[in-house]
Amino acid sequence: MYDEIIVERADGIATITLNKPPFNLASFAMLNDLRTAFDEIEAEAETRVVALRGAGDRAFSAGADLGDESRHTAETGRSFRELGRFLVERIETFPKPVISAVRGWCIGGGTGLAWAADIRIASDTAKFRAGDVYLGIIPTWSIGMVRLVHHIGRNRTLDLLLLGEDVNAARALELGLVSKVVPDAEFDAAVAATAKRLASGAPLPMQAIKQAVRAQYYDGPDRAAVLEEKWAQRILATKDAKEGMAAFHEKRQPVFTGE
Repeated sequence: MYDEIIVERADGIATITLNKPPFNLASFAMLNDLRTAFDEIEAEAETRVVALRGAGDRAFSAGADLGDESRHTAETGRSFRELGRFLVERIETFPKPVISAVRGWCIGGGTGLAWAADIRIASDTAKFRAGDVYLGIIPTWSIGMVRLVHHIGRNRTLDLLLLGEDVNAARALELGLVSKVVPDAEFDAAVAATAKRLASGAPLPMQAIKQAVRAQYYDGPDRAAVLEEKWAQRILATKDAKEGMAAFHEKRQPVFTGE
C-alpha cells in the first residue's frame, strides 16, 4: 500500500515508520504516503494516537533528499515545499495526539515533522540540525520561518537557525524542542508507554486541547476562550465525561469510548 513508510496498528496506536534507512530522506513518495496515512488514521475511531518514527537507528530523518532530481525545477520545488508545509500543518491540527520518536539524526525537513508533533520523545542518541543557511538556503516547511518563535522564543530561534550547530538531545530538552530524553536502551519502551497513556485518554478532550492551544498563538486568547466554552458545552454532556467522573469516585481506570 505504501512505498516509503510502514504503518502498524495495535491497541489504539498507529505507528508510522519512515522507511528509507539509513537516513530516511524525505521524497515526494514518502510525503504522499504520509498524507494518505494520516487521512486513513483520522477516519479510524479505534485509533487514538499516532507515533511517528524512523527506520533503523541512524536517523529519524536527515531531511529532504538533496540529490532527488525530480525536485530541481521551480515548479516541482514549490510543490515539494507545499507538501512539506501541508504535513506540518496536518500534524499540528490532527485531531488525535501525535508523538514523534527521534533516534539518531533529525535534520532539516526531519525537524519539521518531529517538532510539529504534540509530544516529542528523544533517545539520548538524537542530534538535531537546522543548518540551512550553511547550504545557502532557508527552512521552508513553516517551522523555522513560521512557528519556531512560538515554540521556543525569539532568541533561541535565532541561535538555532543562524548558528546552525548540531544540538544534542540534552540541549534539545533545555530548549523545549523535545518533551523528554531517555537512554537509547529504554527508548522503545518509553515511546510505547507514552503512546499507551495517550491512547487511554478521552478522545474529544484531546482534540479540544490541541485546537485551543493552537488558537492561543495563531488567533489569540479571545478565540481560545470561545473554543474553551464551545468544547465545554459539548464535552460535559458526553458519556466519556460521566465515565471519567464515575471512575474517579469508584477508584478505577476509566474506559473511554469517544462518545
